[in-house]
Amino acid sequence: MFSLYLLCEKDGQLIIIDQHAAHERLLYGQLVQGYLDSKIPQQTLMFPATVELNPVQAETLEDKSEAVAALGLHVEHFGDATYVIKAAPALVSHVDPGILLREVLDGLRGPVRNEAARLVPQAVDDLLASMACKAAVKAGNRLQPVEMLKLLAQMEAGAVFSHCPHGRPVIKTFSVQEVERWFHRHGG
Repeated sequence: MFSLYLLCEKDGQLIIIDQHAAHERLLYGQLVQGYLDSKIPQQTLMFPATVELNPVQAETLEDKSEAVAALGLHVEHFGDATYVIKAAPALVSHVDPGILLREVLDGLRGPVRNEAARLVPQAVDDLLASMACKAAVKAGNRLQPVEMLKLLAQMEAGAVFSHCPHGRPVIKTFSVQEVERWFHRHGG
């Protein structure tokens, strides 16, 4: 509906799914698990991208190279302030690798927080959420029926979730009684 929502009926309920939020939440879960397993799928770039980093970004890359690699980026120093990106996370292969690298470095340089109780450091979690958002189907993109079914199957197979990483609801459900009230039907 409106190239934004999927409408389904299950167990006597009308279910409205935000296709972007649902896809984003699924991708986020995959990225977090990939990060925890040190296996975020990479895609080797056919044409490696070069990027100029400022001194702070270059220092962050030097200090946090393992974290950058764990996020699916393969980066090598090319000379002076120039770096070459040879691989990027497969889920965000359509995103400019230079922009992604800068975002990752800026996120890793962010404020230090108490991470003792977290499986994933907050800065990394924020980056994974951003990567998932960028990779998810966009609002306004009309999904084909096979894509809708795939998304629904992935949702059903995955953990139950109610919100995307940015806090937007994924699913809204309405009982038959609620729908009947919309149409001034009673007890139908």
